Amino acid sequence: MKKFLFAALAVFLLLQPEESKAQVSAGIYQQNLNTYLAIGTDPDEKMFGELRLGAGDELDLEGTFGYNFIQKQEVNFYSGAHLGVANLTTDFSEAYLGVPLGLLVKPFSAAPNLGFLLEASPLVGFDSGDGYLRAGIGLKYTFR
Repeated sequence: MKKFLFAALAVFLLLQPEESKAQVSAGIYQQNLNTYLAIGTDPDEKMFGELRLGAGDELDLEGTFGYNFIQKQEVNFYSGAHLGVANLTTDFSEAYLGVPLGLLVKPFSAAPNLGFLLEASPLVGFDSGDGYLRAGIGLKYTFR
């Protein structure tokens, strides 16, 4: 599984446009029972990525690829794919795949780097085939 996650990250980085800028975003999201800390690329680019660490009842690690379908100064609407591992610290860890649907709302013209995130993601486990809907809210800041 580690090799697969590394390969997926390498492919994502290779597919980035050459003119990509080096902005970094950081976020904190409350989704279902976990709080996720995230670090990623610029969410205002057409394609972006994040690495998320979830902690709460369990420890999760997740890579997220996003594509902005709507990009405006005040709001971005995106979808993409999650690839992650849930319950990392137990014998019941399981890889999962998800499809996020999200809004990044930037309501303050005086603080255009600060955004509020609303996201819902149906998730399906590779081993069990079990699925559920994860949803949450959060804050994201882009360092420019």
